[in-house]
Amino acid sequence: MEAQATGGVTAEEEDSVPAEAPDAASAAAPERKLLVIDTTNTFELIKARGTEDSVTCRDLDGYFAHVWSVHPVATLTTSEDWTPRFGPPVEYRLNERHVFIEGKAGRFPALRRFFLLNFLIAQAGMFLALHRLIRRERISVIRAGDPLYTGLFAWALARLAGIPVVVRVGANHDKVYETTGELIMPRLFRRRRFEKIAERFVFKHADLVAAANRDNLEFALANGARRERATIFAYGNLIDRRHFTDPDERHVDPALVRELGLEPGRFLMLISRLIPSKYPEDAVRVLARLRERGHDLKVLIVGEGPDQPSLQALADRLGIGERLVFAGNRHQEWLARVIPNAAAIVSPITGRSLAEAALGAAPIAAYDVDWQSDLIETGVTGELVPLRAWEAMAASVERFLAAPDYARRMGRAVRERALAMLDRRQLDEHERRQYSELIGPGR
Repeated sequence: MEAQATGGVTAEEEDSVPAEAPDAASAAAPERKLLVIDTTNTFELIKARGTEDSVTCRDLDGYFAHVWSVHPVATLTTSEDWTPRFGPPVEYRLNERHVFIEGKAGRFPALRRFFLLNFLIAQAGMFLALHRLIRRERISVIRAGDPLYTGLFAWALARLAGIPVVVRVGANHDKVYETTGELIMPRLFRRRRFEKIAERFVFKHADLVAAANRDNLEFALANGARRERATIFAYGNLIDRRHFTDPDERHVDPALVRELGLEPGRFLMLISRLIPSKYPEDAVRVLARLRERGHDLKVLIVGEGPDQPSLQALADRLGIGERLVFAGNRHQEWLARVIPNAAAIVSPITGRSLAEAALGAAPIAAYDVDWQSDLIETGVTGELVPLRAWEAMAASVERFLAAPDYARRMGRAVRERALAMLDRRQLDEHERRQYSELIGPGR
């Protein structure tokens, strides 16, 4: 694999870099190594958002002596300025334990007109390179980031190498399709029935299925996962440590929102990928309804995605076009300092960002979907409304606006619940136990 000029390292150089000393529990066991295949974030996006914690947490505080995280098709979504679209994989060194590998959309620039052929050549090369890595480094276990492409990729590698495979489940694909009609990976699978075939195969053959929450776990079990080989790996250790700091102890800087033309306490906030399955347009409709009722608010939208132009068009039709503020992707430090400035967080459906908002002690109005009811309970930790009931969501936000003491109480209560649910030490210990049972003492 090719090494990037800034921060890259070749496989041969890795052998000369000393690993950090493992903890006491790890020292008594054979050296464990993890390979993660995940398309959730490119390294470009990780750097832009400052979410390196979501990668480096994978070693579980030294349980794994070394971790390789792989995005096999990164340049399908990276910018042209980041790295060439075609060519060999690129490696980046995060620290002594962690290497991030990005695959390309195609292997040869000369074959750019033959996308499918070029793509298959690149993926075959990636597969062979990872197989060599597994054998050379004696990888203990492989983890896939979803039950579709990376699940199939990881399963094939694991079976060829004779090691266990863990499949991470971060969404309920059945509900996504039911409510939006959108495929999870339309460019690859074309039809939902093909996605279902892949999901059922991967769930059935995985050595462990690890869902992000109960809703995602039920989706996996309904599609072939074996209950005795299924568990929950919650979001806690994926969240940047800065969000765990009490908002009263953070440097909450009103200047950060004023730079965007906002006033503290006078804006709603949506933190989400701007894609149909996340329903970002409902935040626009909530704002429009609140404006009709006389509330002088704007909405700060943090995140990027293909829906941004349609969101702006919707806002223009509703007469609130100038009330949308698109902030793009932002660093975790910025988020931790801005969230407490919001009048309320609207969460149509969000994953990790819902936890970040809760840890920021922000009052939250959320849809009753996915894991959101685990955190949000009406009148106890916020306001929970039925899926797509944006008018009810607007009414919930209005309750926060009309009763600041209630809003503050809900914010503090949801933070306390999030701290209890997302305790990093307990979650890490649970993952270590699961991996130990899977790997066994002899591996």
